[in-house]
Amino acid sequence: MTDRRGVALGVASAVPVGVCALAAGVMTAAGDQRLLAIDLALPGAVVLAGALVSAVPAIMLVIHRTRRRERARMQKAVADAAAQAAQTEHANHQRFLARLDHELKNPLTAIRATAAAAAAQDGSSLDEWRVVDTQATKLSALVRDLRKLAELETRPLELEMVDLEQVLSEAVAALAAHNPAAGARIALTVTRVPWPVPPLQADLDLLSLAIDNVLSNAAKYSAQGPIEVRLREQDGWAVIDVADAGRGIPAGDLPTVFDELARAQNARDVTGSGIGLTLVAAVMRHHGGDVSIRSAEGAGTVLTLRLPIRR
Repeated sequence: MTDRRGVALGVASAVPVGVCALAAGVMTAAGDQRLLAIDLALPGAVVLAGALVSAVPAIMLVIHRTRRRERARMQKAVADAAAQAAQTEHANHQRFLARLDHELKNPLTAIRATAAAAAAQDGSSLDEWRVVDTQATKLSALVRDLRKLAELETRPLELEMVDLEQVLSEAVAALAAHNPAAGARIALTVTRVPWPVPPLQADLDLLSLAIDNVLSNAAKYSAQGPIEVRLREQDGWAVIDVADAGRGIPAGDLPTVFDELARAQNARDVTGSGIGLTLVAAVMRHHGGDVSIRSAEGAGTVLTLRLPIRR
């Protein structure tokens, strides 16, 4: 659109000069040499008038281009500032998580050691010390997950060709071995027509971590009912859906499910750190993919992972 506008203004600039030059030529050929009061031959005056008129669209063109360049410069400056701010915020966040891990690791280790020693010496309060040890263990696991999250997006991907069907099959088998009741409810469906999902380059360890977290959540929050794992190719993306018929997520909690430590209001009775889906989102983002969620409280949840297929 902008280029067409520039061409139009250029043509508009040339038309008055051309018309006036043609008129001046006709006057000259007719022998018209009348003078204006300013002692300028009429043909020359006509040419001058044409030049003046033609200057208007030319000036408009210059103003338009100047404004366009200024607008582009301002947009780039705003985008650069936003990117720099986001990068700085991310770096500060990573440093905070690493510092938190460092500061909490030793105190938690001391608490667990003290609880174990006290429980060994004081049998009458064994149950109380076990509670202390259990809670310290949960905090240790949370710190470990936060550290893992801090390292995740900064570590380089160890890429290899990965068969997603095989990865999903192994993840389903691992969950079934750990939780036979949940394993009996899982069905894996792979779409191969009109074409299968080709192997793609990915970090196998990170991808397995993300898939394990998603399957674990589906089993954890659906005590009964089927769990469907579906793999398909769609518009150059490998798409994995993990669907369950569990408790679902309240609509008010959906916008924050991928935030660190976020937990739905109806999930407080289930053990968890609130880091799992954050890790999943980070893994997908690190691979150039994304994750989305659809859920209805009391009906179930569908989590969708998308990875780009680079042929």
